Amino acid sequence: MSRALRVMELSDLLRARGATTVGELAATLGVSARTVRRDLATLRERGLDIEGEAGPGGGIRLDAGRGVTAVHLSVAEIVTLWLSARLSQAASDLPWSDAASSALAKLLSSLPPERARELRALCRRVIVGEPASGPVRAGAGAPPAELVRLFEASFSAGVGLGFDYRDREGRTSRRRVEPHGLLIQSPVWYVLALDTGKNEPRMFRMDRISAPRVLREIAFRPSAHVIWALLPEECAWRPLLGDRP
Repeated sequence: MSRALRVMELSDLLRARGATTVGELAATLGVSARTVRRDLATLRERGLDIEGEAGPGGGIRLDAGRGVTAVHLSVAEIVTLWLSARLSQAASDLPWSDAASSALAKLLSSLPPERARELRALCRRVIVGEPASGPVRAGAGAPPAELVRLFEASFSAGVGLGFDYRDREGRTSRRRVEPHGLLIQSPVWYVLALDTGKNEPRMFRMDRISAPRVLREIAFRPSAHVIWALLPEECAWRPLLGDRP
């Protein structure tokens, strides 16, 4: 588990449990007590009011009187909210779909500038298009949870992703890519990537990917030009913040 995901899970545990101890949290997360204390410090820096009792066995808890605002949310959590808002807008027949973006905009207004810049950089790389066509939907499957987890880690950290890929003819090949963007045409997800073996932009359906692995030896800076080269002409690029390149 990446540190970002672990800190987010720690935050969820504090909200769910009320009073707990560092030892209990360490056992649940499978890390050392020292690691938990470091992650608690990170959450305090984000503005969470975490109360602690003196002594080695002292408990900790999240102040029940304090609500959770955007300052308390991780970038990954805010991106999840944004994706939910965009997907509800794409399905325009859903009730309150227009209100989703308005609510999210109010939430984002409380973000510190540095967090807002980090969010801008990530959300510019995620595109929500129109829902997939009937024939595509009929043959689509859900990406495995492990693939989604490894993709998120690779995508956020700017490192490579390796996998086996099955094309529409059923042929399998091994790929090493830089995941620059993500296109969602619900329920199908596409990785917008630079194939390092071919040195060319390529689009990969996530439900055709297997045996994923993070390749930390491949580091890259996200390129809007790779994303733009792969987007279908009819797909509007509507990033959360900022304009297309």
